[in-house]
Amino acid sequence: MRFGTLLVGGLLLSLFGIAHADGEVVEVELKDNQFHPAEVEIQVGDTVRWVNVETRTSHDVYFPDHGIESPRFFPEESFEHTFEEPGTYDYHCRPHEDRDMRGTIHVQQRE
Repeated sequence: MRFGTLLVGGLLLSLFGIAHADGEVVEVELKDNQFHPAEVEIQVGDTVRWVNVETRTSHDVYFPDHGIESPRFFPEESFEHTFEEPGTYDYHCRPHEDRDMRGTIHVQQRE
């Protein structure tokens, strides 16, 4: 039931977004050793939530140029980060870097 609730919530979130402090929450799924979507555009103050929807594999989220890193998280677990500065944030999964598991967050100044 938890996975179904998470999946439905994730679908609604990706369609409509939800308020989170001063910004929106955008969800990225970790599935098939890839980030879905791999590239995301958000505004300053928005949060990205990475949700592991694999059946067995753990992942992490690591931004080597920005000092942001998550612990490894397992299926049905998630990690989130709120972006407070505009810029381009490239990241990857350290355990699956050799499989080119990479993503990019583009953060625009809020108008």
